[in-house]
Amino acid sequence: MSDAPMLPGMEPFAAAKPPKAKPKKNKSQYVWVPGDDPPELGEHSLAKHRILRKYLETYVAILTSSRVVEKLNLSLVDGFSGGGAYRCPLTGEKIAGSPVLMLEAMASAEAKANEGKKKPFKLDADFYFIERQKPTIEYLNQEINLCEAAHGKTDQIHVLRGRFAKHLDAVIKQIKFKGRRHRAIFLLDQYGYTDVTLANMRKIFRALPSAEVILTFAVDWLADFVNESEKFETALKNLELSHRRDLLVQIRQQHAIDWRPTIQHLLHQHFYEKSGADCYTPFFINSTDSHRAYWLLHFSKHSTARNAMVDLHWSMQNHFQHFGKAGFEMLLGYDPSRMNESPMLPFDFGSDAASLTHESLLIELPERLSRVGKPISFKDFFETVVNETPATKQMIALAARQLTKDHEIEVRTTDRKLRRNGVIIHDDDLLCLPASKSLFLPRKYDE
Repeated sequence: MSDAPMLPGMEPFAAAKPPKAKPKKNKSQYVWVPGDDPPELGEHSLAKHRILRKYLETYVAILTSSRVVEKLNLSLVDGFSGGGAYRCPLTGEKIAGSPVLMLEAMASAEAKANEGKKKPFKLDADFYFIERQKPTIEYLNQEINLCEAAHGKTDQIHVLRGRFAKHLDAVIKQIKFKGRRHRAIFLLDQYGYTDVTLANMRKIFRALPSAEVILTFAVDWLADFVNESEKFETALKNLELSHRRDLLVQIRQQHAIDWRPTIQHLLHQHFYEKSGADCYTPFFINSTDSHRAYWLLHFSKHSTARNAMVDLHWSMQNHFQHFGKAGFEMLLGYDPSRMNESPMLPFDFGSDAASLTHESLLIELPERLSRVGKPISFKDFFETVVNETPATKQMIALAARQLTKDHEIEVRTTDRKLRRNGVIIHDDDLLCLPASKSLFLPRKYDE
C-alpha cells in the first residue's frame, strides 16, 4: 500500500495527545476521554460484537479453505469506529471495541488459515477506522498501540477523522488500488438511523461488487421520532422513504405495541430494491437493558455470504429475533395497511424455532418445486429463496433429504439419473417432484 494515494484526514495512530478539555457528553453516542475508563457497552451490543468477530473469522476461513490459497487481500472499514474499547456491562472489565476486534479477528483468522498448510499463508488486510471526534481518535490510537494484533501493521492501519460519507469515495479508491477482487467488509455501526444513506450503499456495491456491508439500524428510535420534524425528515430522506411518511405515522399511531413486524415488512422489500445488494439478512438484536432493539442488516451480492451470516444467527440463538414465517416467504401474509390484523409472533432462532423451520420446509419445499415447473439444481433453488427464509442452506438440504425418504421429491444427477433416497444433496443435483405427483401440478415438467 506504500504507493497508494494518501487519504485526506488521516491521523497517525501512534501520535495521540491528551485533549485540553473533556468533551461534552452526547446522549446519542458513547464518550471516550483519554486517561479515563472507557464507556460501558450496552448489553445488546455484546451479541453484535460477538457475531462481528465470528463472522470475520468465518469469512476468512471460507475463502482460505483450499490448501492452495497462499494469500488473501482484504480491506476492513469501520465507518463509526469509536474509541476502540468499552467496559463490559456484566463484569466491568475492559473489552475490545470494533477496531481492536477487527485487528484481533484478522490475526486469529490468519493463524487458523496457516494450520496444516505446507506453504505459509498471508492475510494482507488493510484497516480504515473513521471517527468524527478528536478525543475519541486519541483514545483509539492508544488502544491500537496496546493491541498486540496491531504490532507491525503501521502501514495498514488508517485512522481517519470526519464523517463516514466524507471519506467514502477516498476509501473506495484505496480499496480498488489493492488487488483484483477488491474484497472488503464495511461495518456501519451508526449511532441511530440517519448517518448512512442508501445512496452510499449503492455506491459501495457499484464500485466494489465483492464488498459486504454490516449495518445497524435503530428502528426503535425511528419509531420514537415518527412525526417529529427535522430528525425524522432526515431519516426518511436518507432511507428514500419520504413518500411513505404518512404510512409510517399511521403505523406509529395505530401499532403502539406490534410496530416491529410492521416496520420490518415495510423496509424488507425497500432495502432489497434500493441498497444495491442482492442478498441480505434483516434480523433484530434484542436489548434487555434498554428494552429497545437494533436491526442488524448484512448486505452482499453473494448467497454464500448471506448463508454464513444466517448460520451465525442460529449459532447465537436467543440473541436475535425475526418476525415472520419459519419457512419460505417469511413475510408473506402480513399486510401493514390492515391495522386490525393479528401481529406476527417473534422467532428467536432457538431450538423450537429450528424444529418449526424444519417442519415448515417439509411442507413448503414440494410446493415451491411445483411452482418452478421443472427440475432445478439445488444451487439455483437456494439462490431463488435465499432472501426469503431464516433457514440456512444446510437446513434446506436436510429437509430435501428427508423428503426424498418420504418419496415427496426426487434428486437426480445432471444427466437426469435418479439418485438414492436419503443421499447427501450437492449443489449440482437436480430437485424435482416424482412423476406421480407432477401429474397434479398446474403445469408439467419441461424435461
